[in-house]
Amino acid sequence: MLAMFLAALEATAVGTAMPTVVADLGGMAKYSWVFSAYLLASTTTVPMYGKLADLYGRRKIFTIGVALFLLGAALAGTSTTPGQLIAYRALQGLGAGAVMPVSVTLMADIYTIQERGRVQGLFSGVWAVSSIIGPAAGGLITDLLSWRWVFYINIPFGLASVAGLFLYYHEEIHRREHRLDIVGTLSLTGAIALLLLTLLEGSESWGWVDPRTIAMVAVSGIGLMIFLWQEKRAPEPMLPLGLFMNPVVAISSMGSIVLGTILFCAAAFVPMFTQGVLGGTAIDAGMTLAPMSIGWPIASTTAGWLLYRFGYRPFTIAGAGFGAIGCLMLSGASPESGRAAVMLAMFIVGIGLGFMSTPYLLSVQNAVPRSQRGIATSSVQFFRTIGGAIAVAALGAVLNAHLAEHLSSDVNVNVALNPDERMQMPAEVLNSFVYALDGGLTTVYLVMAGMAVIGVVVALLFPKGSVEHHAHDEVKTSAAATRE
Repeated sequence: MLAMFLAALEATAVGTAMPTVVADLGGMAKYSWVFSAYLLASTTTVPMYGKLADLYGRRKIFTIGVALFLLGAALAGTSTTPGQLIAYRALQGLGAGAVMPVSVTLMADIYTIQERGRVQGLFSGVWAVSSIIGPAAGGLITDLLSWRWVFYINIPFGLASVAGLFLYYHEEIHRREHRLDIVGTLSLTGAIALLLLTLLEGSESWGWVDPRTIAMVAVSGIGLMIFLWQEKRAPEPMLPLGLFMNPVVAISSMGSIVLGTILFCAAAFVPMFTQGVLGGTAIDAGMTLAPMSIGWPIASTTAGWLLYRFGYRPFTIAGAGFGAIGCLMLSGASPESGRAAVMLAMFIVGIGLGFMSTPYLLSVQNAVPRSQRGIATSSVQFFRTIGGAIAVAALGAVLNAHLAEHLSSDVNVNVALNPDERMQMPAEVLNSFVYALDGGLTTVYLVMAGMAVIGVVVALLFPKGSVEHHAHDEVKTSAAATRE
């Protein structure tokens, strides 16, 4: 739960501070990279950490992940250029790839199938408290101290979580010879990294139809094919493709892509709207994100309590529907609508994410044996973050292209994002920036709404049946023994 607190602070406090970071360090064109570098590193390593946790034990891999996460956070706070911040965020992501999936896997190890929904509600409660504190703390720290302390604040919670795990968690590890899937890890990382580079740099520098951009996309596709080929032949694949023969795992993975797209795009672009369009401070940006952090745990806890009674499918459908409504409301926000409209939309988005997240996670954990629980849990996290990483990169490129098209060269974007300095800009120049940014973000929110609609279609494909009907035989046996 401390690790969940750590992850929630990271997701909300840092997002709140980012417009101020851009104003300080410059590099609006690199804005998306600060998120995407973190997501890339955390995404491509999640399956590897899940596999390692199954092979070498949860505690050891968790500790390594937290150590990398804290090292990256400490270095990120010392950044003096956008390039340094991006590099340190990537290091932070290498650790984050272990923290979240191993934490959730530990929960599944400790509790029975009937208890997991309720315990997931407790985890969501921790997420709620920390996520409410996170945006406000991120804004206060940024305005009163410095954005650098937003990274440093992670350190005590990370150390405390490792200490607690060593004191109270004991596991028996059956040691045998293992062969790590290095080729699979490297080919996937290379393919996704090249795709993100194409979205963030190639499309903007050269254009979508330039031979260099097309070549980068082609090489990325080749890397993905090498990864799939390797996973079929590897003795211990990083991401066993056989898992996806189970329709519960396959549909949950597709739904997690939609969830990640909405979640990470909201965290990346809603603070930009608050500071850039509405002219708010970092604290204001945090407050507009906070309702999502309230709606999510309310829905997640409700779903956790009622899953065993109604099954997974109704909640996945409702969640995607709420997500679509919330994103459409975001697209209708304007400079005249104020923060209230954005906050209401974010609350509804949070409700949707909460209804989707719990069934997609618990259904996968219950559908596989314990020996595969780590990698199965990691697959959900993998597709969630891969969806977010690609979406943030792609929509960041769309936003930058829109600004380049609608703004003249005399508009300093970095100044326009600074609450103090923007008031010194000529009124006509500031207005042109505000309406250009608003138009670009409207496109971003409409794409998010489209993904949520796709999420409804995916949810309708989720197999019907009760929680026990979709559970692995080993889990059913455990559940029956608990009732007796």
